[in-house]
Amino acid sequence: MLSNQCDEPHQAPGARRTEHDQQRRRTLPDAASGLTPTIARVQCVIYLSSSDDDAGQALRVCEEAAEAFGWDVAAVIKECDVQLVPRERNGLSRALRHLREGETEGIVTGWPLMISPSATDREDIEREIQQAGGFLYTAKPSGPATSDTAGGTP
Repeated sequence: MLSNQCDEPHQAPGARRTEHDQQRRRTLPDAASGLTPTIARVQCVIYLSSSDDDAGQALRVCEEAAEAFGWDVAAVIKECDVQLVPRERNGLSRALRHLREGETEGIVTGWPLMISPSATDREDIEREIQQAGGFLYTAKPSGPATSDTAGGTP
């Protein structure tokens, strides 16, 4: 008799999921039926790169976004040297390392300029994050002086 089941699990092309994410996905049906009381929450890093004046507001915005999505904040990384290109920032490198090592699944930042003022640099960083199986969430589409509406790019 023919079977439509294959011996190896099928994964969509380009889909890269961490072991933590795979385990969380396996428990979703049981949790939906009431069999298990908990599901592992997504771990994220809050990355802030701004002046001291903006850091407090940005941290609040990021914490509110993480709470709204049910993400646990594993670390908060702040750096004030916003003049450096993204690849030269120690804080951003640490956030990316957390992601690559599987300690977290995403990076949350206040606004796009915290990654880089250059759209090309931001796209490069976001591509690197996605290749590592993670996400970049920008809590606001622009800086603190220009917008008060929440947005994001999960």
